[in-house]
Amino acid sequence: MNLQPCRSKLVSSQPASPVRRPMPAAMAVSAALLTLTVLFAGPAAAANAFPQKPVRIIVPFPPGGGTDFVTRVIQQPLSEQLGQPVLIDNRGGAQGVVGTQIGARSANDGYTLVIAEIGATAIAPPMSPKPPFDAIRDFVPVGMLVEQPYLMSIHPSVPAKTLGEFVNLVQANPGKYNFGSGNATAHVAQEVFYAAAKLKMTHIPYRGSGPSMAALLANEVQVIFSGPTAALPQIKAGKVRPLGVTSPKRSSELPDIPTMGELGYKGFEIRGWYGLMAPAGTPRPVVMRLNEAVNKVLSGGPAAQTLKDRGFDPTPMSPDEFGKYLRAEVARWAKAVRQYDVKSTD
Repeated sequence: MNLQPCRSKLVSSQPASPVRRPMPAAMAVSAALLTLTVLFAGPAAAANAFPQKPVRIIVPFPPGGGTDFVTRVIQQPLSEQLGQPVLIDNRGGAQGVVGTQIGARSANDGYTLVIAEIGATAIAPPMSPKPPFDAIRDFVPVGMLVEQPYLMSIHPSVPAKTLGEFVNLVQANPGKYNFGSGNATAHVAQEVFYAAAKLKMTHIPYRGSGPSMAALLANEVQVIFSGPTAALPQIKAGKVRPLGVTSPKRSSELPDIPTMGELGYKGFEIRGWYGLMAPAGTPRPVVMRLNEAVNKVLSGGPAAQTLKDRGFDPTPMSPDEFGKYLRAEVARWAKAVRQYDVKSTD
């Protein structure tokens, strides 16, 4: 009789341990290259596949103003470049801060973008004791869209034909007149100018350039600074009286309106701008895909010409160029807000 234990039955219920043999050197190199290929091809593949659904652009102002106008002009050609619908989502409030803050909190997958408007992005945050977002920290720049001058316009009932006459009139009647603003840029620009000219007026804020122009037409306010979209039609119709333009050169649409520098206010130069941003963390290849599409729209064609005809200068930039520009503007306006102690009125 065989008295030795039968080990085969004791181990048969356990899986046999696999025998690990070293991988041949050639196979190891091939595997490593395959891994690298997958890693580096991933973002490129994602960019090539983007977008797979509609892209939403948050406009942080109500319809009727310059921000809304510019976005609607590029909406269809940008949709054609991306191969997906581009949807506009107007989110006005607090001079552009509300909509911009919504954008900062959105998913960073490239499907939600925000119009970066100089006032809401660079000027309004330092006006608040607790800024709701940081344009540099909470967003990644996609690209610049346009630049524009600001126009100073008054109600026709104001007995002044020139900027000099307006300054003398308001100085002689402190507190009698109101000025309106539809965004933080118009607000701060006027605070700076009126302080330099020693004018005392009451500020009334509105939710956008369209509403502030409506207030001027109704004589609720007697003077505003606004972009060309709101101002040009009313100026050409004779419903408001332009006194000056804030750009270094005269507007091609209104060549008879002198610059503030020509009128004796040297150094008072302000150019508004609109850009496109995405929430922080949006993949770089997706940002580059969006930038490429936007720059093609701005570089020629009917949309670019429409913008020019309405007083805007299409200004395509790379994400890095726009990022550098944005940082400079944020620093510039934070300094101005502190210097003139301008507070938010919202």
